[in-house]
Amino acid sequence: MAQKPKDLIYGLDDKPPFTALLILGCQHIFLMSSTLVLPVVLVREIGGTFEEIRSVIALTMIACGIGTIVQALRWRFLGSGFVCPNLCGPNFFLVSMEAAWLGGLPLMRGMTIVAGLAEVIFARFVQRLAFLFPPEITGLVVLMVAQSLVTLGVSKFLGINYEGEPIQTSSVLIASLSLIIMIGVNIWGKGNLRLYSVFIGFICGYVLSLAFGLIPWSSLQDVLESPWISMPFLENSLELAFDWSLVPVFVIVSITGALKSFGNLILCEKVNDDAWQAPDMRRISNGLMADSVSVTVSGLLGGMASDTSASNVALSKASGATSRSIAYMAGGLFILLAFFPKVAGFLSIMPPPVMGAILIFVSSFMIISGIQIILGAGMDTRKTFVIGIPLIFGLSLDINPALFADVSPLFRPLFGSALTLSTVLAVLLHQLLRFGKR
Repeated sequence: MAQKPKDLIYGLDDKPPFTALLILGCQHIFLMSSTLVLPVVLVREIGGTFEEIRSVIALTMIACGIGTIVQALRWRFLGSGFVCPNLCGPNFFLVSMEAAWLGGLPLMRGMTIVAGLAEVIFARFVQRLAFLFPPEITGLVVLMVAQSLVTLGVSKFLGINYEGEPIQTSSVLIASLSLIIMIGVNIWGKGNLRLYSVFIGFICGYVLSLAFGLIPWSSLQDVLESPWISMPFLENSLELAFDWSLVPVFVIVSITGALKSFGNLILCEKVNDDAWQAPDMRRISNGLMADSVSVTVSGLLGGMASDTSASNVALSKASGATSRSIAYMAGGLFILLAFFPKVAGFLSIMPPPVMGAILIFVSSFMIISGIQIILGAGMDTRKTFVIGIPLIFGLSLDINPALFADVSPLFRPLFGSALTLSTVLAVLLHQLLRFGKR
């Protein structure tokens, strides 16, 4: 039976007061909104209208809200029962863009459904793969999920959008103040004030960003000109297309996203159980099924593919509130806001330094959790190689991707992300070095 950690103010089965629940839900919405810029970029790239952009954003929000709620369910074959929200999946952006270029939004939607169905298959088989994921490897997965947020968080913190761009002093100042406020409230906040550290830092950062003019006027004008209430609708929303040539890449991206969700769900288990020792593969399987529902619904509705959010899981740890009621509130609010374009648009233009401060704040908790899981497995020489070598190659891929530019196309999918590469290497080494071990 799970042992509730002492630093949790509201555990899984606790029910916070409505006001606290509303603020905690809003904190998660801030992070869930951090990738809503992706539908904007995608639809603009294929020549879509502003109405189409607004509709794709809204439909994506609805799918993510549904996924967040379904994930918090504790049904027999569906839902992990954890607060593990969904957001517009960065993992799917490039392949979604490729599909949209080839066949417009109908092809993107059709291939997103394929990705969702691929994850269903992976989720059903993952219980049989438990022997591949001992605690040290699950810890590595959590660590690499956190590491994937580092580059994004630091680039936003420094105000750098592309290689060679100078550091923006105003961005560093706003991000630093926002981060200091979050840390200060989290460490020294009296009573339940620690619950709202991200909310307070977010508000302060947004106000400072407006004062320094870091929110582009064109983006702000688009938001101001949006209607208060609108029904998300696309003329061709029921049209679906399919292309066999895109199936392999969408399946690979789907499995990569599933591995990330695997790490997020492990972190959820550890955050909610002081006596955690090994992952509950049945619960994780049900969680991956919930994630696949969110991805499939994204395609059916007409939004971009979703993914579980590592930063939201870490936020639960940081705030000390993991009640599944928060997931219901956050998911419900996210669906509701889809019908209020002005509010949704305001969230979608989150200032980069605020996003950077939040990502660095929550990533700190994830990195430490990953290290704790690895060390808690009881390291020996064999485990040192099982974890150390994959970590080295995974980090090298992120530090200098050009090192692997000449990798054979046969193995190219393994080098799509540091998470995929390090996980596959760790699993292979774990099996290889088991020979001769009782």
